[in-house]
Amino acid sequence: MTRLNLRQRLLLLSLLPSAAIAITLVSYFTLSGIQTLEGELRTKALATVRYLAQISEYGIISGQIESLHGLAQTTIQESDVKATIIVSPKGRAIAVGGRVSLASEILRQSLDGPTMVNETESWIAFGAPVLRSQNESDALFEPVSSNTKPTPPEVIGHVFIEFDKTELINQQRELLLRGLVIVFIGLIGIALLAIAMADSLARPLKRLVQAVREMSSGRLDTRVPTHSSAELGILEHGFNEMANHLEEVHHSMQSRIEEATAQLAFQARHDALTGLLNRREFENRLEKALSAVQAGGEEFSVLLLDLDRFKPVNDTCGHLAGDELLRQISQLFQGRLREEDTLARLGGDEFGIILANCSGARARQVADDICGLAGAYRFIWQDKVFAIGASIGLTPVNRRVRNINEVLAASDSACYRAKESGRNQVCEQETSNVPERRQESNNWAGRIAGALAEDRLLIEALPLKALQNSAPGYHYVELSARLHEPGQAPIALSALIDAAERYDLASAIDQRFIETAINAIDRARLHNKQLHCLIPLSRTSLGRRAIIDLIARNLARHNLPGDGLCLIFSEDVTTHHNSQALEFSRQVRALGCQVGLDDFGGGLSSFSHLRAIAPACVKLSRSLTRDLGGNRASTALLRAVQEITADLEIHSIADNINDPAKLQQLEELGISYAQGLAVAPCEPFEVWLEGAVIRSA
Repeated sequence: MTRLNLRQRLLLLSLLPSAAIAITLVSYFTLSGIQTLEGELRTKALATVRYLAQISEYGIISGQIESLHGLAQTTIQESDVKATIIVSPKGRAIAVGGRVSLASEILRQSLDGPTMVNETESWIAFGAPVLRSQNESDALFEPVSSNTKPTPPEVIGHVFIEFDKTELINQQRELLLRGLVIVFIGLIGIALLAIAMADSLARPLKRLVQAVREMSSGRLDTRVPTHSSAELGILEHGFNEMANHLEEVHHSMQSRIEEATAQLAFQARHDALTGLLNRREFENRLEKALSAVQAGGEEFSVLLLDLDRFKPVNDTCGHLAGDELLRQISQLFQGRLREEDTLARLGGDEFGIILANCSGARARQVADDICGLAGAYRFIWQDKVFAIGASIGLTPVNRRVRNINEVLAASDSACYRAKESGRNQVCEQETSNVPERRQESNNWAGRIAGALAEDRLLIEALPLKALQNSAPGYHYVELSARLHEPGQAPIALSALIDAAERYDLASAIDQRFIETAINAIDRARLHNKQLHCLIPLSRTSLGRRAIIDLIARNLARHNLPGDGLCLIFSEDVTTHHNSQALEFSRQVRALGCQVGLDDFGGGLSSFSHLRAIAPACVKLSRSLTRDLGGNRASTALLRAVQEITADLEIHSIADNINDPAKLQQLEELGISYAQGLAVAPCEPFEVWLEGAVIRSA
C-alpha cells in the first residue's frame, strides 16, 4: 500500500468499506428472499398435503377409488405440484396423479403428521396420514369412564404430494441475479462517487505537491489556485502565503548575499582603512598594464610613495591619529590624480600609483605635484599640528620591462634614495639598473657610532644671505651633515636623524654640531671675524640636561659669549613637547644663546609659539615659498607671516631658494635671509669656513 498514490489510497479506502457493506446487505436480503421462497413452498406443501389428507378420508373409508383419482388429478393441477399419491394403510397406492418419483419404501412409511418425506435438487415430497374422524354421535353411544384415556385417531391411509422445485429455483436464480445486478450497479455508483470524492480531494493535493516540487527546484514564484473550500482552501491559502514569505525572504537573502559577496570582493581588492586598492589589486593592475605595454600599448609610470615623519604622529597621538592621517592623505593624493590613474595603499605608510599613459616629463610633473602637496599638508590632531612629507620613487615602464618585480624593485630603490637624500623629494630610477636597497636593520647603531668615531660624518655649511640693508654684517651659516660610507651614496641629515632617533643616537650628532660650531666661532674670533651659526637639534636633545652642560662647558672653555649660537628645532616639537621646548629655550637664553624655529608658518598654531618660545629667527616653511609669485594666496600668506615676525623683531629665513628670481621677491616682501642654491651651494663646513670666513676680506 505504500506504493499507492494518494488518489489510489482514497479510492481504496472509500471503495472497500462501501463494497463490503453493499455486498453484505444484498447477500443478506437475497439469501433471506431465497429462504422465504423455500419457506413459502414448504408452507404451501404442508397445507396442501394436510388438506388432501382430510378430504381423502371419506373416499378411503367408502372405497370410492374414482373419487380419490379425481382428487389426485385435481391436486396436480395446482401450481408446482408434480405428483399426488394416495395409499392404503398397507402402503398400496390407491390413486395416483402425475409422474411419481418417490420410492416404494417411502410410500410404506407410517407418518405421525404432515411432514417432508424426501427432497432432491428438482423436487420435494411431503406426506400426511389420513385419520378417521370421530363424530360426536359415537360419543353418545359409548359409555364414558373417568378413568378411560382418549384413544388416538386411526390411520386409514397416507397421502403424498411431490412438488416441482423448478419454479422455486428460477425464482431464487432471478432473485440472486437481481441481487447481483443491484450489487454491481451499487458498486458502480459507489465507485463513481468514490472517484469523484477522491478526485475532489486528490486534485488540490496534487496541485500542492506539484507546487512544492517546483518550489524545491527553485521556482519560488509558484502558486496554487484557491478553488477549494474548508480545510483544503485554508491549506491552499496558507501555501500561497508561505510561498510569498519564502519568496520575500529569498529575495531579501539574495540581495544580502549579493551585497555580502560584493563587499567581500571589494574587501579583497581594497584597503579597509583608506578605501584605496590594496597591494594585491595594485599588482594585478600593474600586471595588466605591463601586458598592455608589451602588446604595443602606451607606456606608463609607477610612483612609490613613503610618508615622511609618520612615526612621530603614531608615537605622540596614538594609532587613531595615524589612521586618520592616512585617510586624509589618501584623499589628498586622489584629488591630484585622474580617473584612469590607480592609487593604492601598499601597507603601513607606503602608497603606490600607476600613471596610465603618462611618462617622461608629464610623470615627473605629477610626482613633483604630489610631493608638493604632501610637503604643504599639515595634519591637525586636537591641539597638535604635524608637518608631513613624502619621499617618492618614480619608475617609467616600457616594453623592455620583463615583469612587475623589476618595476617594484626600481621604484622602491628610488623611493629609498629620495628618503636618504633629505626626504620630501622625487627620485627617478630605470628598471635596467636597480641597486639593492639598503637594509635599515639593527646595524644602524653601529654605522652611526662608527661614522662618528671614524669622522665619516661630513659636516656641511648652508650659507645664508642677508636680503635687507638693516641686517647685521656678520657671516650667517646653518650646519648640516651627510653620512659617507664606502661604496654607498651619501645619506642626508633628515634620513640620518630619523634612524638615529630610533636608536637614541641623535644627541651624539647634535653634540658634534655644537662642538663644530663653537670651534668655528672661536676660530673666526681669532681672525677678527664674526660668525653666527644655526645648529639644527633633534627632538630628543630638548629634554636632555647634557646638551645644556655641553654648550656651557664649551663656551667657558673658549671664553665665548653665547650670542653666536642659535639652536633651531622644528616647530612641531613645540606642539608635542611644549613644556620641554619652553624649559630648553629658557636655559639656552640663560647661556646667552639664541633659539629658532624650523618649518614655521605651515600650521594654524604657528603664531601661538612666537611669544612663548621668543625665537630670534624662524625658518619659513617651504610650502610658503614654493609657489612664490605664481600663487597670490601663497604670496599674501607669506607677507602676513613676515609682518607678524617683523613686529616681534624676529628674523625670517627663506629656505631652499634655488631660483635667483625669487630673491628679489623675497627682498620686496621684507624677508630677512635666504638660503639655497640661489645664494650659495652646500659645501663642506671646513672648506666654507676657511674660504668664506677666515680668508675673506
